[in-house]
Amino acid sequence: MHYLFISTLLLFSFNSFSKYKVMTFNTTCSRLCEKGKFDHFKKRKYWIVDTVQRHNPDLIAFQEVLTSGQLNWFKRKLNKYSLRYHRKFFIFRYADPALFVKKSKFRILRSGGFWLGPLGYWFSFGWKPRIPRRVHWVKIKDRNTNQEMYFSSSHFDNHKKNKLKSAKVYLKAFRKVTDPIIFAADTNLRPSMRGFDLLKDKFYDSFDIKENFTLIRNSNTDIHDSCNLEKGKFFPECRVDHIFLSKRHSWRVYNWSVDQFKYGKKNRFNSDHRAITAEIELQ
Repeated sequence: MHYLFISTLLLFSFNSFSKYKVMTFNTTCSRLCEKGKFDHFKKRKYWIVDTVQRHNPDLIAFQEVLTSGQLNWFKRKLNKYSLRYHRKFFIFRYADPALFVKKSKFRILRSGGFWLGPLGYWFSFGWKPRIPRRVHWVKIKDRNTNQEMYFSSSHFDNHKKNKLKSAKVYLKAFRKVTDPIIFAADTNLRPSMRGFDLLKDKFYDSFDIKENFTLIRNSNTDIHDSCNLEKGKFFPECRVDHIFLSKRHSWRVYNWSVDQFKYGKKNRFNSDHRAITAEIELQ
């Protein structure tokens, strides 16, 4: 009986350590993107930190942080996390996307990334010239289970040609990876779009396999407030922020949530996108 109790306790402990909370959040860039519709970044940055701290995720993908200085401010406030983003020779720095990895949960084995465009993985303005776009990734090891996996993010360009080809390039880059992959990103791809279908051929959409769905709110909002209205007025058809999970592996999604908190005197959202979080288990 004693050995049975110990074995059961160890099994329970192992399973509990294999659970992860993943967040992806397009934070709306300062100045250029606020356009008078949102509070200034000097206020919103504290609300973004509050959003992270309320959820306490293990892995975070930020999009649309404008500068490395802003990222490092977040790093100081979110000091439980290691930060990885593009820093070429510590001179050329590109803050979108950025990955935060909880230090107590994971060890970072290596990191890297590539540009999205016609020049292979070299710097590019895209197939249809726009703002440069990147994929960034980390290979991490769970400190408790020794499970290795990839955590990656991107912010695909909104032009139809660019986002479709971005999906193809992403899939090509990771086609030979046998470790589990989590892809948390603003893809600018709604579920009705071709690029989304391409990603779903190799990845589970965590929203589709969720067991529970939660709206995290502090005011009178409804499910359609989960949308960035530039992408549509009706949820879930409007979704462009996704957490994908590699189909080569078995996953369980306990809960999928949208954060609808509003802040400040004007009772505004902290971004034009909502932070989404998936509580998952690699089985």
